[in-house]
Amino acid sequence: MEKTIVQFILDNVFIFLPLGATGIIATVVLFFLPKKGPASKYDDVPSDVITFFKVRLNVYVGVYLFVWIMIFIIGLLSDFLIPTLIGGIIAAVPLVILMLFEYKTNKTKVS
Repeated sequence: MEKTIVQFILDNVFIFLPLGATGIIATVVLFFLPKKGPASKYDDVPSDVITFFKVRLNVYVGVYLFVWIMIFIIGLLSDFLIPTLIGGIIAAVPLVILMLFEYKTNKTKVS
């Protein structure tokens, strides 16, 4: 068993080198592949809000909340209580910020 991640990568450089090179080549190809065309303007923008049991919820907040709850449950079932609690608190920061932004934008008046 390798002692460090760096030693593992150095021992298996012939596996990681083609993977890294393929990733770089794919990134460059995708960067130069699209052709510039006329920019289309969309006036009809769909809403990012869904209603779930009479509760309005932003789609992004709902997806993040679902992933956060699943990670929290898996961590608790794996007997990693302290890392799960610390990681759950850290991962809840963007969720709280998203909810605060939504609350603040709903309170402001558009003139």
